[in-house]
Amino acid sequence: MAQRIELFSQDSTPNRLVKTVTFVFQRNIYPKSSGYPLRASRWLEAFAGKAHVHVVFVNARQMNPGTEEYLQSLGVSSFKHFTINPIRGAFNALWYLFLRRMPLQVGFYADRRARAHLATLPKADLAFFSERRVGDYIRSVRARQNWIDLCDLVDDNYKTGAARMNWSLYKFYYWLEWPLLRRWDIKLAKKSDRTFLVTEYFARMLARRLNGDARKIKSLENGINVELASAGPQARFGWYFLGPLSYKPNYDGLKWFLDNVQPFLSRRFEGIVVGVNAPESLKTKLKTAGINYVEYAEDLSYTLKDYGICIAPMISGGGLLNKCLEAFHSGRIVIMSPRASTGFKNIQNGIHALVCDKSEAWLQAFEDIRTGRYVWHQKRIQHLVDGYTWERFHAEADEFLKE
Repeated sequence: MAQRIELFSQDSTPNRLVKTVTFVFQRNIYPKSSGYPLRASRWLEAFAGKAHVHVVFVNARQMNPGTEEYLQSLGVSSFKHFTINPIRGAFNALWYLFLRRMPLQVGFYADRRARAHLATLPKADLAFFSERRVGDYIRSVRARQNWIDLCDLVDDNYKTGAARMNWSLYKFYYWLEWPLLRRWDIKLAKKSDRTFLVTEYFARMLARRLNGDARKIKSLENGINVELASAGPQARFGWYFLGPLSYKPNYDGLKWFLDNVQPFLSRRFEGIVVGVNAPESLKTKLKTAGINYVEYAEDLSYTLKDYGICIAPMISGGGLLNKCLEAFHSGRIVIMSPRASTGFKNIQNGIHALVCDKSEAWLQAFEDIRTGRYVWHQKRIQHLVDGYTWERFHAEADEFLKE
């Protein structure tokens, strides 16, 4: 596929004072509209303007419009984008599975062109790898230190998700992939000088796998991306689901809710789903159920002004859910599965959120909200996410650059 490189100014600061950082990303980081772009772009912004930054994308998709201008605005020294051919990627996934017991999703991203390019870059003070799919490029980069942001432990997500799925190709894929991912993450953590995860839950889990050696493991939660306006009292009868529906954990969670909870709710409750890439079958299901569907909201606060309940019925996936973080920050009621709750420190069921597993518990939660048995304290909910800020990313970068 076509390759693209751009060189930007590198002379804004005297070389003797500036360190060099190489970033390797697994997909688009612009626009900052969902979990991966939000977190990955914040890491880049934490170093941009303070170091000579080289950016490499190894991507299953074409580069999004506006990316070049975004990178130029940050003053990165250079970037190059490699698009993975799906057929070639599938061949590589199987090849490296049998040759090196590499997870399929990691082998898919193995690209000789990217390796060759990374080997030609100047030796960096730091090489930063954004998630495990590009972790094998550690072998190709010349750097004094290697950092990797695993974000969450996907093997744990896959294992628990597969346990709740009916037999399908996805269930087989999750079953095959999770032990490979577990082994791969341990390998990457041992090779890296620093390993970051999005929650303390995952950081502790990885530390145990490394026999308790947590010196190189650190949790770094996301900050607030969209500051939603608070919802009024009548919004307690409106629920919403937020997130791209091409992401399978989002789709599976929403479908479970629509099948097992929504048909039995009181008619007082109204719902809305906001998320791109909903399949036609899901759109039809939402329309039949009388649930509003919005593909993209220009003004999310306005769209959700009548909806005071955020639902997160995740049966797979995990980590720190941005939709829940933003809902807590706005003081909204959050009904979430145990899987979704693991991303938040000191969360108390019945106070900060309603944590529900089976459909009966979800229905009881809605009934408690309807009758007022659950007391909605917006300020108390907001305090749960005090300290969740993107400034911590800048603090990590500044500490390294001062060494």
